[in-house]
Amino acid sequence: MPYRLLLINPWIYDFSAYDLWSKPLGLLYLASFLRDQGFEISFIDCLDKYAGEQKVKIRKYGTGHLPRSIVEKPEILKHIPRHYARYGISEELFIEKLKQNANVHAVLITSIMTYWYPGVKRVVELVRKFLPDKPIILGGIYASLLPDHAREVIKPDFLVTGPGELKTLRLLADLFSLPFDAFNLPATLDDYPYPAFDLINHPDYLIVMTSRGCPYGCSFCAQKRIAMRFTQRQPERVVEEFVRQYRRFRLRDFAFYDDALFIAKQKHIEVILQRLLEKRLPLRLHTPNGLFVKYVDRQLAELMFAANFKTIRLSFETANAERWKDMYSKVSDESMIEAVQHLTQAGFRPKDLEAYVIMGLPGQTLEEIVASIIFVNNLGLQVRLASFSPIPGTREFERAVEMGLITRDIDPLLTNKAIFPLRNEKITYETFRKIRKLSQILNEAAKNELPLFGDEALGMAVKKVVREMQ
Repeated sequence: MPYRLLLINPWIYDFSAYDLWSKPLGLLYLASFLRDQGFEISFIDCLDKYAGEQKVKIRKYGTGHLPRSIVEKPEILKHIPRHYARYGISEELFIEKLKQNANVHAVLITSIMTYWYPGVKRVVELVRKFLPDKPIILGGIYASLLPDHAREVIKPDFLVTGPGELKTLRLLADLFSLPFDAFNLPATLDDYPYPAFDLINHPDYLIVMTSRGCPYGCSFCAQKRIAMRFTQRQPERVVEEFVRQYRRFRLRDFAFYDDALFIAKQKHIEVILQRLLEKRLPLRLHTPNGLFVKYVDRQLAELMFAANFKTIRLSFETANAERWKDMYSKVSDESMIEAVQHLTQAGFRPKDLEAYVIMGLPGQTLEEIVASIIFVNNLGLQVRLASFSPIPGTREFERAVEMGLITRDIDPLLTNKAIFPLRNEKITYETFRKIRKLSQILNEAAKNELPLFGDEALGMAVKKVVREMQ
């Protein structure tokens, strides 16, 4: 009789949360891998949009709101003037699903943002109560970045850090005295089975990873602490996954989850897109992660347009040239302008392109943030404003500690990007909210192809806006 495992994707506890091509991909990969190893898999998705009675609005391309229930704010967040909520299914439904899985042999729980740990904690509390004799294994991003915090606060029986498939299999083999054949394991990324999207209730889109890891070392990113060394799959195998998953699920929307999609582009993404065009599948492609603009040339832009990219988000981050060097330069004003030119010449409209701008970095001035927003707006693009969250283990986290902006043992709840963790006397919580409102106004203008600032007026406009916001 095979061993039965229950995999759980926890709730999100936060001030806001949306399904923007957000699925627990690591957990779904783990599910299919463990199936291949002979385990029976059950799955509870606390973020299921379609479970329960609460109706949610599904947006274009399958994204949309998550079920939401207002809950009491943690004491440490009482000063934030916003509602705090649990996003996902009701506790009653979760408990019912737990009781239906009373015969499992172990419970595996993933984790994502470090400041979402209250959802993980509550899941573990309820598993302990209703499945008291089942070992709990915790993995995922939070567990990898803050293992000591997770052991102390969440108290799982076992904790897995970093890429989880092989570590989890070895742990389960030890736990249940099962044979572990180290010579009969996947040798490459393409040897792993596709993620188990059949476990998702009513999937609206699918996700593909053509690589894992990232060769860059951006100062604000913790990718190197949670992922394997940068490795790309074979283009032919990626295309095969697209074809098989499309035929199985009949879904048109696919989101790339790569952190470095365009690396070695001539041997990788360009080959993938050329092969997909030959297959003539009616796909819509999305890139929620920021794309490295310096790799976007005329040929790649034309392939992207022909392959029907619908969501393009470019990594710009800031217009501050000095900060580029410090952050690990993969962009400049010139490369950004050239990338946008290539994309628009290929057929994309500027207003349909987005660019990430970061606000709230250690030592970042209000002038830098506004100048970056206006630079993107001058190109006719949508600003995708990203609030900075100090992630343990990154250079920006260390810089924030050294500057006295946070403590090294800061509660992860206080690193939530929604509360603008590094606000200060000069740039307050309300200032950040005004900056976000400014970007929304400029985005509305861009949608109507009416940029509010011209290049010649940039300096004057920045000074005026900053003066009015202070």
